[in-house]
Amino acid sequence: MIENLIRKLGDAHKTIQRRAIDELVAIAAIGNPLVTERLRESVASADRRVRWAAAYSLGQIGAGAFAMDSADVLCEAMGDDDGDIRWAATNLMVRLGRENLVEIGARLLKLAADSDHNARKMALYCIRDLGIAGPELLDVVEGAVHDSDLHVRLAALSALSRIRDASGRAVRIILECMKSDSDAGVRRAAASALGNIQNSGADAAAALASAAADPADESLARAARGALDRLDKDRLKKPLLEK
Repeated sequence: MIENLIRKLGDAHKTIQRRAIDELVAIAAIGNPLVTERLRESVASADRRVRWAAAYSLGQIGAGAFAMDSADVLCEAMGDDDGDIRWAATNLMVRLGRENLVEIGARLLKLAADSDHNARKMALYCIRDLGIAGPELLDVVEGAVHDSDLHVRLAALSALSRIRDASGRAVRIILECMKSDSDAGVRRAAASALGNIQNSGADAAAALASAAADPADESLARAARGALDRLDKDRLKKPLLEK
């Protein structure tokens, strides 16, 4: 039975593939170690669909089954044409990263500069959710905010909005995007990102105030006003927290 289900992991029909995954996970839950053993072998399959389904199954089984031997497959799946697969792989990569931050962090920084735009985008979302920081990350993200794909640029801003950076470099990168990006949505996202960074500084506040008062781009002005409101609330909270 297990071998038949393993074969179905590569089925072209999602419903059949998903049913096989669910059944394998259920069998593993009752303590059959053969399932995990065969799934780990399948992670190295020559068939991409089998590789992904096996890694996903191991993720559903969880502790004792899901480990670093699935990392390469997850990186591959984060560049998949299927959005459902990309997001599922991204969620699993974040889970794996919480237990293996150094190793997964290095993979994500490399993937954020990958030739595939989907992989770059999803790697940046993982970086955001794992709270990865440091000079190397800033180098990667600064390149990403100039990416030809606007979705990669938006993902980079999302990562920057949560970054821990005492140097002020993250704020400078976001400010440049707000002032000069060719896409209105990216400029709005940059303004919103500034509102998430405490102690963003006088330059950021001045740029947001200027954008908030600009009648030429009302959507950017709204985003800037919202960012200023959040920064003002953070400033009001800080003295209370310090008491």
